[in-house]
Amino acid sequence: MMDHFLNSLLQIVIVLDLLGLLAYFALSALKRRKQAAEPVALPAMALVEERPGLWTRFRQRLSFRPGGQEDVEAALDNLRRVLYSYQQGLA
Repeated sequence: MMDHFLNSLLQIVIVLDLLGLLAYFALSALKRRKQAAEPVALPAMALVEERPGLWTRFRQRLSFRPGGQEDVEAALDNLRRVLYSYQQGLA
């Protein structure tokens, strides 16, 4: 009885999560369409900067150097070293 209740509750939560995800993408698309339709009054000499993409912003947030550039190979080597040390500790 309790299993049936928990399964039903889990299914409801999953459906609500999916509906929320769909609503998020639909509203963001609507927002972009609305922003594109509204003309923006800019001064004659102003330049409009293009927003960086999702992956560019993600990498900038994860960068370890002040200039925004990170050494990916060094970071992967460090991760590999840490994972191998955990593997050695478990063995």
